[in-house]
Amino acid sequence: MYWARLDKRRPVLVISTDARNDRAGDLIVIPCSTNLREAPTHVHLRRGEGGLPHACVLKCEQITTLSRYDVERMPIGSGLTTARIAEVERAVLRAIGVPI
Repeated sequence: MYWARLDKRRPVLVISTDARNDRAGDLIVIPCSTNLREAPTHVHLRRGEGGLPHACVLKCEQITTLSRYDVERMPIGSGLTTARIAEVERAVLRAIGVPI
């Protein structure tokens, strides 16, 4: 989880690989929102999870790229658990129409 400049400063989950990130000028990210609506493409994160200051949802239907300069270099906190990343993977698959 990293802070990024989108419509405002907000957390994002960087999902592009380190190998890609080292060579590209942009990063592939999933933005977070504190508007905690339920949706099959949202993954809920608790306050403190990944270093987040507030509970939020990863909006996996809004995958986007950001210039590396719009993403802060230091992570917010520790990484997400393997189980949580698996939830993100399922939500991304739902968002692009892959049956799971």
